[in-house]
Amino acid sequence: MNMSKLSKLLQVTPEEEKAILEHFKITEAEFEENVRILKEWIGQCEHLPKEDDENKFRIVLLNSKMSLEKAKQSMEGYYRVRTRYSNEFFDKLTPKDPEYIDAKKLVRTVVLPKLTPDLNRVTIFKMNDPNGEATDAYSYQIPVLMMAEIRIAHDLCLSNILIIDFKDYGWKNLVKYTPTVNQKLIDILNSINLRIHSIHFINLTNFVDHLMRLLKNLLPAKLLSKIHIHKSHDTLTEFIPKEFLPSDYKGTAKSLDEFYEEWCEEIEKQEEIFIKLLSIKSTEKIELDPMQSEMFGCGVEGSFKKLALD
Repeated sequence: MNMSKLSKLLQVTPEEEKAILEHFKITEAEFEENVRILKEWIGQCEHLPKEDDENKFRIVLLNSKMSLEKAKQSMEGYYRVRTRYSNEFFDKLTPKDPEYIDAKKLVRTVVLPKLTPDLNRVTIFKMNDPNGEATDAYSYQIPVLMMAEIRIAHDLCLSNILIIDFKDYGWKNLVKYTPTVNQKLIDILNSINLRIHSIHFINLTNFVDHLMRLLKNLLPAKLLSKIHIHKSHDTLTEFIPKEFLPSDYKGTAKSLDEFYEEWCEEIEKQEEIFIKLLSIKSTEKIELDPMQSEMFGCGVEGSFKKLALD
């Protein structure tokens, strides 16, 4: 990738790519052979769309810790949710859709450009909807998932660090997350098989007790152990070096708003990709049987236990 705007937004050096493969004790040739096998398998599945984006297979393999079987399940999960929620959600993920135009005003979510020294990608989630103008909680996820699709096409990383900033989050936002919405969002998150290194909650005030009670009912203990609570930005640098954080998060990089503006520009420039994704659907209903659910690690309906925890 040349140093286009996109390659600046998602930076991965040749040395980092090499280190990611070394982590899994796999050569580049072996990695590309697994990509070929996964692509060939999809080509043989009549109910799945034919894909020519090989980076999608690379990032799925990384998220699956190089397990071809888990990668196949992740691909089916990806197509399953894009098909199952197409009308109510995924068909709205285009830059000219009114839902996106409204949604981009309601959040300040960014994927940060540099991989951390341990090869993780940092994402910051932040609300910008103090008056609760969103129609529902889906609106808050639209820019997030559009960034995720761009990442799938271009990114490589070992795992993910999530920073969730509650500074502008209030009851007017919380009520948007109804049980029905939560169940569908959890289903989508589970299906993408995201590897999580750690989660950082910052600027939590009155919500701490309520939020932790909610999360204890949703999350497995292994994921709960990865949550770090910060009263302000000040302690974030104990976990993430300053050079990888925005200036308004005690870092030395650009501000969150500057990064967000660049990401929105990139999303809008990539309209062709999002139009193409509208047809990325399964031609039959894919459901997880109990055995597959256990393989994903989600024995409890509606839990987050399919997330790939390091």
